[in-house]
Parts: sequence; C-alpha cells; structure tokens
Amino acid sequence: MPLSERSLVLLNHLKSIDPDKIIGSEQDDLIRETFKKILSSGDMYTINEIENWINGGQKINPVIAERILNVAHYQKAKFDAKNPLKMAHDDCGCGGDC
Repeated sequence: MPLSERSLVLLNHLKSIDPDKIIGSEQDDLIRETFKKILSSGDMYTINEIENWINGGQKINPVIAERILNVAHYQKAKFDAKNPLKMAHDDCGCGGDC
C-alpha cells in the first residue's frame, strides 16, 4: 500500500532540513513529530515506503536520510508496541494473505 497523500505532505516538510548543517534538536524534533503525526492520524507505513520516498525526487543528504529512517523505524515500533491489537487490512477482499 503506497503512502497516503496526507503522509506525503507531512514527509515533504522534512525536505526543508538544511543538508549542509548537522542535525540539531530542532530538526530531530521535526522528524520525530512528523512520524508521530502520521501514525496518530491512522496512516501506516513500511520502512520500504519511507526508503522509496527518500530515494525518489529531491536528493536528501545521506546523514539526514539515515536519521529519518532510524526515527521512522523507532516510532513505528513504539506505536506498534502500544497498539498490539490492531486489525489487519484486507484490501484485496480475499480474506487471506495476498
């Protein structure tokens, strides 16, 4: 399932991080809050989808890209740990694993 438009809009705010500066607490907070907003809105993502977003379009500094992926993974694991009973999507309608 591709990233939703709402998630893409939130992720695109991360492109405003200056690639020539070291990631400070302000930028780190922006990354963390972005993924919290995505997950709290009910949208889900996979790390592969985030990697594809990073690799597509505008180039992102590798240091910033690595931090984005680390935070994405951590926030998703933290969210999943708090929500152990969630319904699986059956987008294809077959009722099984697609």
